[in-house]
Amino acid sequence: MEPKKNCNICTRLVDYRNQNKILFPDFYNDRVLGIGSLSSELLIVGLAPGLRGANRTGKIFNGDFSGNLLFNFLKKYNISEIYSEFEEISNINCRITNAVKCLPPNNKPNSFEIKKCNVFLSSEINKMKNLKIILTLGQISHKSTIIALNKNLSEYKFKHLKKHKINDQITLINSYHCSKYNINTKRLKISDLDNIFKLIKKLLHF
Repeated sequence: MEPKKNCNICTRLVDYRNQNKILFPDFYNDRVLGIGSLSSELLIVGLAPGLRGANRTGKIFNGDFSGNLLFNFLKKYNISEIYSEFEEISNINCRITNAVKCLPPNNKPNSFEIKKCNVFLSSEINKMKNLKIILTLGQISHKSTIIALNKNLSEYKFKHLKKHKINDQITLINSYHCSKYNINTKRLKISDLDNIFKLIKKLLHF
């Protein structure tokens, strides 16, 4: 299950999309779907499309700082190639998606939008029969993923660099979002991302 083009479930997001269609007529300005095989063992869950990133290019984690940083690490650890806004990605050994599929104002989806979009995240996860590792980027992504997994939030609290055992098959790893703000303020360090992907490689025996 995926949101349709010009999804109209969340009024605030539709209004914001329509504003951006006027302000940025050359942008993609629509819901952004996940990429990568549903047969993958690794799932990376971000927050939502960025205004000048995925909302502009139509491709998840593409065209902005956070996308460039994430894909540099995926390439470094041989999980994916780097792809530009002008090409399709063909070599990727993970699934990448967002907790919220449409661009929210100020990059902050509200509780209604998070809840409504959770059905799509849940559908993706349920289709991933080989799933072993979930990397959540930020608290909203973490909470959305725990809800999609039908788990109790009080038992799986977000903590940067924490590893949660969801069941015998799935391990969930927390990280702050790889945003420019988090890197510049050193809330998220490059060494943190290195350690996270080293752990992922070890757990998946890449």
